[in-house]
Amino acid sequence: MNKKIVVVSLVALALCGIIGQVVNATFVRVSGTQGATNEDNFEQTVTDGQDVYYGTGTNPTKLVKFTGDTNQRVSALTLTGLDGCYGISYSNGNIFVVDENSNPTKIAKVATSTFTTVGTALQLNTGEYEIWGTANDGTYLYVSTESATYYVVKIKMSDLTRVGSITLASTEEPEALAVDGKYLYVALWQSDAGGKRLTRILLSTFVEDTAISFSTGEDDAQVVLSDSTTALCTNLYVGMSVNPGIIVKVSCSTWARVAAVTIKAANEINDMTFDATMTNIYVMSTPSPFIIVQVKVSDLSTVTALIGNLDESSAYTLKRVGDYSLFAGTGASPGYSVKFAIDGPPVQAPNTTAAPLSVGAMESKIVAALVALMSVVLVMA
Repeated sequence: MNKKIVVVSLVALALCGIIGQVVNATFVRVSGTQGATNEDNFEQTVTDGQDVYYGTGTNPTKLVKFTGDTNQRVSALTLTGLDGCYGISYSNGNIFVVDENSNPTKIAKVATSTFTTVGTALQLNTGEYEIWGTANDGTYLYVSTESATYYVVKIKMSDLTRVGSITLASTEEPEALAVDGKYLYVALWQSDAGGKRLTRILLSTFVEDTAISFSTGEDDAQVVLSDSTTALCTNLYVGMSVNPGIIVKVSCSTWARVAAVTIKAANEINDMTFDATMTNIYVMSTPSPFIIVQVKVSDLSTVTALIGNLDESSAYTLKRVGDYSLFAGTGASPGYSVKFAIDGPPVQAPNTTAAPLSVGAMESKIVAALVALMSVVLVMA
């Protein structure tokens, strides 16, 4: 009788890693919340450090607010005159929303404290449209265009005025931007094998410095991460929208390609973000449902991957909020805000509709359960 009780108890303890209510928050899905009717295609994400804001692909553009702690929809602001959103940036209590389809492009400024627009939307110059990249240095907003001529436009954020622009070469199609304390970095889309993939602009003069090329097959640069925003960065990480996705590491001091790793679980990289300690990079991949891959910064090796729910279609944007939360916006109609816990203390396990744990994590728990059961069998024998 006592031995049977021991069997039941140990098996239950072994299985609690699979069915228990508390899990380690190294990387786990917490919740998914859908927006309201006509809040479609959460194409861009930004945070003020507390809450999450999604720019929609609708006409007119909407900015939809979700709480960072509970992932609940709070409200939405309609930005009349803006059509879609493919650029968004935050600085000093303001969100800058860059529209996708207007020609010329329009940019609205929104105060997070009141969740209202500030002043009148800025309209860029003729020929400056199809914005794909945005970044800011706290004083200026930078946007890159994929119009007939490739531009990088500089905008003063305090009063939303256009300062100027530089013209890139016809082989330098700008896709994404990142900034450190010295340079603005521009990831280049061009799909010519081994062509230019990254250029930099000196912030002090707003003049293009030089561009570098990558190896054959490292095409279609989609996103660039800088590991510093206040001083010259140590390394840049460029994500490629190829299948499978590729991350290329570039030294900022030598301005040279250092290494590249193929992320086999990622089908076309759309977005990337660091965790708070810059130990991991989280990589957004495009399949439907979406996939997020956790990659170690030290050697760019894959740690694990999580898959969105079946009703959470392709996602294009990823943002870390605080130290322990990661948010993905989906392209559904309406869009979903999906929250993940990362690098934090134990949290409540996701409900039964959540995506499964990664294969590696599940396998380890099953093995633990079997080991415990075998131990009991040996004791009974």
